[in-house]
Amino acid sequence: MSSPDCPITDLVSRCIQARTITQSQYQELTALVLADGTVDESERKQVNRLFDAIQVGRVRILD
Repeated sequence: MSSPDCPITDLVSRCIQARTITQSQYQELTALVLADGTVDESERKQVNRLFDAIQVGRVRILD
């Protein structure tokens, strides 16, 4: 379960603060989310938080 000190929450927060996400951060996020074979509600909220920020232009995807 994701908590404020969870690696997923930390990564999402770093990306939102930096206003960018790199390919390596994307791969890290994918690995963290899929690590236990399930996506719980709090993990889903963090991923949606990042995707929402990307969609509205607050976070840019770097090549």
